[in-house]
Amino acid sequence: MSDAPKKQPTILETIYAQRAKDVEVAKSTAGTTPEDISALLAMHLAPPLIPLVDRLKRNPSSNTASPSPSLMAEIKRASPSKGPIAMTTNAAAQALTYALSGASVISVLTEPTWFKGSLLDMRLARQAIDALPDRPAILRKEFILDEYQIAEARLHGADTVLLIVAMLSPDRLQALYAYSLSLGMEPLVEVNNAREMNLALELGAKVIGVNNRNLHDFQVDMGTTSRLVEMVRERDVILCALSGISNPKDVQVYKEQGVRAVLVGEALMRAADTGAFIRDLLQWPEPEPERNEPTWVMVSGVKDAAEAESLAKAGADMIGFIFDDTSSRNTTPDAAAQIVDIIRASGLPASSAPTPAAAPVTPAPWFTTQRRNLQSTAVRSLAVGTFRNSTLSDILRIVAAAKLDLVQVDASVPAGWIKHIPVPVIRRFRIDDTADLARPGVHSFALVEHDTSEGDEKNFQKAATLVQAGEAGKWPTPIILSGGLTMKNVARAIQTVGPWAVEISLEADPPADNVREFMAAVKNTQ
Repeated sequence: MSDAPKKQPTILETIYAQRAKDVEVAKSTAGTTPEDISALLAMHLAPPLIPLVDRLKRNPSSNTASPSPSLMAEIKRASPSKGPIAMTTNAAAQALTYALSGASVISVLTEPTWFKGSLLDMRLARQAIDALPDRPAILRKEFILDEYQIAEARLHGADTVLLIVAMLSPDRLQALYAYSLSLGMEPLVEVNNAREMNLALELGAKVIGVNNRNLHDFQVDMGTTSRLVEMVRERDVILCALSGISNPKDVQVYKEQGVRAVLVGEALMRAADTGAFIRDLLQWPEPEPERNEPTWVMVSGVKDAAEAESLAKAGADMIGFIFDDTSSRNTTPDAAAQIVDIIRASGLPASSAPTPAAAPVTPAPWFTTQRRNLQSTAVRSLAVGTFRNSTLSDILRIVAAAKLDLVQVDASVPAGWIKHIPVPVIRRFRIDDTADLARPGVHSFALVEHDTSEGDEKNFQKAATLVQAGEAGKWPTPIILSGGLTMKNVARAIQTVGPWAVEISLEADPPADNVREFMAAVKNTQ
């Protein structure tokens, strides 16, 4: 019997052994067995994915003469080498910050013991960015050893997974790669040396990450990526540098060598100002400041063509029709269609309408994007249909018949209806009942009706609070302000609240001259 000391397992071997046990527990738990996961995938409950390769080719510098590497931004609370890094991190908020700062991929650590992550972190990160027009891809950063983990990742919203060559036999690597592709996910294949790079290339991997950290001893060598660049120089492979990147010099060296993406974790998690750190790290330009767009005016309750044409000439940006039998300003779909045709044929632009242009590509939250899209493309007064006590079939029929540009409904309309309406939806909220006002991906615009019985100042301050709360507490929420607005208080409302639009309704029977004066007062406030 030998007295030779028993070889101690490496850190990677220790993590592998623990994750193998964790996977077996999950696979034997009711509700999360492999059969359960397969059944849920077969029901198409996994959210849609986006192609990793295409997304890695887009970043804020993509259209410049010398594009920088794309950013793979990592959510990592702790690590075996550094211990706690950012234990109080909110994965969803961090993901949204990364997305709005220009990340092409968000890597989410889901290993619980050493990295303090979870599948819930990944799912919430995905939900937080789901409504963005060009969201980053979600990477499950994990020690993948079983097809089960890839199926889990797909079900919880991942677009890609990490396969670590150092941890897997060639046969297992091939099997896991093929299974990932079968679910539509191109994996990120991680290597650390020339032998592993050859295995990744033999595999046919399109995205290869060189880990500058040796996972057996966790030592970092920033030259690891540089030594392997030539192996992919003439190949259709996106090479990514992983680990240890913390300053612009690191990125510049890799850029000059042809590296197409960098994964940054710890440095981002410790950054005081994440967006500024990313711009400095990748030498990206400052985001374009929001243009100070004129406040739009919506006039609701229009009934005849002469009225509509007069309002359009006076500068109404949105002309609203009411479809409600109980209203004195009710109109019919046929009448509305005739009016819309006249407005369109007249070619009269709304006074606030800009020259037609492509919508800005700067990343922005849902509601900001909806406003940008509308304001950057509208070149005439838009037709808005206001519906009360209508069924979904009524709304769909009238949208088509009246040729509406937008629809306005109140908060009683089920959110599930909204995704079936083929034009942008304005949802009306009372100022004291705004629970879902800032929920992204449902309605496109929020209209807030203030209660005149409480006085202007109090309500304007309430509305201003809604605007400033914003999405993720960082981006102001553009709202349409309505109710009790007059020539006397509209300037104060705009100055206090900062709405992107205001509404005046003809249901209150104000004289036409007053409506035109109201619009003039709004324009003079700009």
